[in-house]
Amino acid sequence: MIAREPDPAEGGVTAGPVVVDPRNPRVMYAVTPRFPATERSRNQALIARSSDGGRTWRSPHLVVDSGEGHMVSGHRLSVLPDGTLVDVYTLIRFGGPVLSVQATRSTDGGRTWSAPVKVSDLRTKWLFQDPESGEQVSHTTSLLSDSAVDPRTGRMYAAWQDARFSSGAADGVALSSSGDGGRTWSEPVKVNRTPAGIPAPHQQAFTVSLDVARDGTVGVAYSDFRHNDARAPLFTDRWLVRCRPLASAAGGCHLPTAGTDRGSARWKETRLTPESFDMRQAPRIPDASSPRGYFLGEQMGLAATGRGFAAAWAVPDVPGSAAVHVRPAA
Repeated sequence: MIAREPDPAEGGVTAGPVVVDPRNPRVMYAVTPRFPATERSRNQALIARSSDGGRTWRSPHLVVDSGEGHMVSGHRLSVLPDGTLVDVYTLIRFGGPVLSVQATRSTDGGRTWSAPVKVSDLRTKWLFQDPESGEQVSHTTSLLSDSAVDPRTGRMYAAWQDARFSSGAADGVALSSSGDGGRTWSEPVKVNRTPAGIPAPHQQAFTVSLDVARDGTVGVAYSDFRHNDARAPLFTDRWLVRCRPLASAAGGCHLPTAGTDRGSARWKETRLTPESFDMRQAPRIPDASSPRGYFLGEQMGLAATGRGFAAAWAVPDVPGSAAVHVRPAA
């Protein structure tokens, strides 16, 4: 047991991903958010540690408390090469909502944590939609970020949906990095290659996944509607962009100056879907529920495999259900 769930009337804990210490594969960590039973109440995230490969777990320690009028969610834990833990998550301020990506660090195995620092404002369009019908499409992915570590250098990367690059018209994919263990973060830059000359609703990029290969190549996967048209299907595709940092690039896979295209040619895009699929065949969640609209999952998979990546994503196989597809990208 990693964490005990309290009385359901008082709220509950949700499972988080388990990560392994690169220095010792028997040491594992898991962040488990705890949500209250009452909506719009403060919540916490806890961390548990195992030193025997997951057979037993120590009592959880507090990672972060959201504070009154806020919620923390979407925790992505990373272990740096020196054993430092960095938890990247979304802070939601109710009444707006006002969103930001935050990070907190631990240098003692998760017992104590630093004061959170802001990675960036999260300027998502929030409710992205079917370009023709206006039906919502898995809106909760707008809240989530992903993070990963370069195993050679310890540089951290975080990616999320963000509409700042189109003046709020459509979500793109923002990337920020930290070269000092998560203490400070670079200005976000756009990394998705979705064409800018198509209608804004077709530019929407969503469900972002991130990982870093052993040679330092950064991979970011996302979906968009660039091949959609006015016909009945809502054509959707999955993409992967990759960047291998130059040896002289202190900022890793980043543009030297925010708002410029200098250096962007280092990002190369691969289409993962052999053909477009119809998002309108995905399971549809009623408007009164969350997440709302067409839904294939809040996150998709991306894993570094040596110098390449393996991507996993969901595709509707028959109306109202979906199957997981996997593709290696060398």
